[in-house]
This record gives sequence, C-alpha cells and structure tokens, in this order.
Amino acid sequence: MIWVAFTAGLFMVYALSSWLTKLMAMAGYSLGSALNFVVIYNLGAITGSIGGWLSSKINIKFVLIASYSLGALALTALPFNSSEKYLYVMVYAVGASTLGSQLLAYAYASDFYPSHIRSSGVGFASGVGRVGAIISPVVIGWVVSMSLPFQQNFMVISFAGVIAAVAICIVKQRNSDSHRTERAGYLQGGQSPD
Repeated sequence: MIWVAFTAGLFMVYALSSWLTKLMAMAGYSLGSALNFVVIYNLGAITGSIGGWLSSKINIKFVLIASYSLGALALTALPFNSSEKYLYVMVYAVGASTLGSQLLAYAYASDFYPSHIRSSGVGFASGVGRVGAIISPVVIGWVVSMSLPFQQNFMVISFAGVIAAVAICIVKQRNSDSHRTERAGYLQGGQSPD
C-alpha cells in the first residue's frame, strides 16, 4: 500500500508539473498567467513542508492521509471559480498538499520499515512510485486530447489523491518500526501497551 501511495502521489506531482500550464491556458488564461500558476504551485510546495512539523506533533499517518485528501479536494475545487485570486489560493493549496504529501511519504516509509531494511524499503517504494511519474504525463495528455470539460481534467488528477489516501489508510500502523520500538519499550518496563 505504501508503493500504491507513492505511485499515486508521484502521478499527481508529475501530472501537475507537466500539464498545469496547458490546463490553465485551456481555461482561457494567458501564457503569462498560466506560468504564474506554476510559480504559485511551487511556492505552495515550500509550505507543504509544514507536514513534517505536524507529523512530529500528530501521528504521521494521519497527517499524510489529511494531506493527500486536501490535495484531492483542492484539485476538485480548483476549476469551479474563475476568480484569479481564488485560483491562486487553490493552486497554492494544491502545491502544498501534493508536493508536501510526497515529501512526507518518504518520512512515513522510513518510519514504517525496520532499520535493517529501511533503505531498501524506501528505495523500492520510490522506485515503484516512479511508475506514476512516468505514466502521468501520458495519461493526462490522453485525457486532454479527449476535449473533456475543464473541470474533469482536474478530477482525473484528484482521483490519484483519493487512491493515495485510501492506500495509507489500509497500511497497518501496528507493523511500523516506530510501533514495534514503542511496544518493546513498554515490554521492557513490564507494562503492556495494549
């Protein structure tokens, strides 16, 4: 499920990196305005790093699920208002949640795998996730060629966020390395964690 989340997360990141300018131009914005959306998207990604701080305060799994879900919601809501200020806010939120989620996914994977296979686990998740990065420009190009309404293009991308959130929901936190370490500490202290 971690591999599925990586694949879906990288699908969103690369779909937006490759097609955001074109999608906004299709909506009637000038090339200059469309490029501004890409700048805002990447500025939002900087804010997305707050997920790392939140995950030190709250369970990283819940932060990651919320981040993927926020990305899906923001992408779905993005095309339903033509106000440029609204679009800037939504594109900023999309950048924070999609790129931010992907950065947080690496931390989640490293927390999940035991230390003796951690580098292999994170490496495999990242490697398999690249499938999403490879197919996303092709899939979105195909969707764009179908001349669907503007909103539906973003809904296709947002569906990947839903898949990623569901995949992380399915991951059993009891199997994570941090949970095993916490349980071992309780057992050494003579207490039961359950």
